[in-house]
Amino acid sequence: MSSWQVTTDRGRAFVQAIVDDPGHALLAFDFDGTLSPMVEDPAVAFISDDARAALLALGSRVGQLAIVTGRPVDAVRRLARLDDDDFGHLVVLGQYGVERFDCATGVARVPEVSAGFREAVAEISSLVEGRAASDPALVGVHLEDKGRALGVHTRRAADPRRALETLTGPVAEVAGAHGLHLEPGKLVLEVREQSTSKAEALRELIEHGSPRTVLMAGDDLGDLPAFEELHRWADRGVVTAALVSGSTERPELAAHADLQADGVEGVGAFLAWLAAELTTRADRGV
Repeated sequence: MSSWQVTTDRGRAFVQAIVDDPGHALLAFDFDGTLSPMVEDPAVAFISDDARAALLALGSRVGQLAIVTGRPVDAVRRLARLDDDDFGHLVVLGQYGVERFDCATGVARVPEVSAGFREAVAEISSLVEGRAASDPALVGVHLEDKGRALGVHTRRAADPRRALETLTGPVAEVAGAHGLHLEPGKLVLEVREQSTSKAEALRELIEHGSPRTVLMAGDDLGDLPAFEELHRWADRGVVTAALVSGSTERPELAAHADLQADGVEGVGAFLAWLAAELTTRADRGV
């Protein structure tokens, strides 16, 4: 497959619409696996150079850019180096929209974390430590404390898939006892304080900005609600498209793709193409 390609009529309509009218477009992106590569240590999952350069170029040309992620906004600001340059109309909706950071104004919204969530984090930490002591398959399981969400990563475990299967039930039990939400991902279980979704975050962006054209880009099951949200807005006359960052771990997402990218590299290539196309048209006065 080429680095990216249009796969549906909806995708073709989207590409034409954003090129013709970028000022009324919203481009929203998942972070991990879409703008940044999947790595063993999520603390060093820096945005790809191509994606960052393209977002920087698009920030002043597109009506709204957004990163919609389960990560805290502070983590995205660091991993994407958002404070180093002017990204224009880019906002970050962290923790699935619970947190928000506006690059243009520098204003951040970060609510307090509940005591119940902190108790759950301590219980899950003890649970994982205890299970790993008696089950070699769990050795290497890594906990990522995101402030108001906890990622239980099995990617570095001795047996990643068995570790995920072993921990899913016990972690779900702790989450349920504290009224928390559990969402599985690529070799990760994410426990979070609120059951918000990327669909709700995307809806907030659309309702606030009233764009005529909307893209959502993602690579995992947590992005499916946002892809489905696109259909609801398409029924209202908005030109929408889903860009799927291809993955051997989630091949079923390809069925939802209006644009298909060959992983993070392909997403970067698409953004670079779009930035170059809009720059060329602007230079020509089109």
